[in-house]
Amino acid sequence: MLKHVAKKLLSIVLYRPLPSPSETEKANLIDLQTTFRELPTMEIANALPSEAMWLSNINHLKELVLSQNPRKFLRWGVVGQTMFVSYAGYISMELNYLKSRPDWNTRWRSVIKESFVGHPVPYIFYPSSSGNLIHHSYHIARFEEKTKIKVQDMDFVFEFGGGYGSMCRLFHNLGFRGKYIIFDLPPFSALQRYFLKTLGLPVQSISDFYKSKNGIVCISDDDLLRDILINRIQETNKMFIATWSISETPVSIRDKVLPLVSDFQAFLIAYQDKFGEMNNLDFFANWQEKIDNITFDGWRINHMPGNNYYLVGSNSHFKESAAIGRDFQF
Repeated sequence: MLKHVAKKLLSIVLYRPLPSPSETEKANLIDLQTTFRELPTMEIANALPSEAMWLSNINHLKELVLSQNPRKFLRWGVVGQTMFVSYAGYISMELNYLKSRPDWNTRWRSVIKESFVGHPVPYIFYPSSSGNLIHHSYHIARFEEKTKIKVQDMDFVFEFGGGYGSMCRLFHNLGFRGKYIIFDLPPFSALQRYFLKTLGLPVQSISDFYKSKNGIVCISDDDLLRDILINRIQETNKMFIATWSISETPVSIRDKVLPLVSDFQAFLIAYQDKFGEMNNLDFFANWQEKIDNITFDGWRINHMPGNNYYLVGSNSHFKESAAIGRDFQF
């Protein structure tokens, strides 16, 4: 109770009014609400433990999009519990890590500047950013530290479970200009399209995505994902991202998705030791043994509560070519 009251007080103290919506954002809001209005209510009764939580969240999110102001979706409880980190204690450590880097002033300082879209709660100790954007930036900084690869050197990124689109936004802040695909459940795909389009990022139709050399597509169809990853992607430097997402799905979904990234050159995965009926430590230990030509590095995230882990990997040939002509300082 006290924790909830403290968060509420901080939100009031740090409150910044939203600017009036542009005509583009108004159109994006109409698209968002139309999509949610057409979504069915999810059946939870017979779902596995690893599915039931997300199905319940989807139903609640639909209610909020249709009855509340979606321009403030990042302040909704269901989003804060699943997609947006605001006041967690470990964020200060992650911010200090970013500030300690030699490229803080030239790179990360500007990258973590938060936008107004979704009306995010500012981070109390660094109000120009949010806890969530700092958290995502920490993931990327650690990936780059371990692999010696900068994410803007990727040609193609596949993110499984993209939340509301914050990681995709971060990649583009960092200079990524390739193709980016987010695969998620239909409600979250709709939220991602609203967020990214309102930011002015190049969200595309499937047909335009096929034809262009860059752009973003948010999809939910298994067959479409398979077609894109197997038949449509010619890019060389491909990266797979799944931060606390694929570790929260049943084995049946993992077995469909993970074989599609077996030829990728870089991986960033974060997961908890257990989720529902799944032992993720065993699962990811077995999975990485099946991936050829990738050097993996995994470690416990000690500054976070609970048993959470990173698993990052990269192809040694890509690592060597990417490092040519650059001075990596960590």
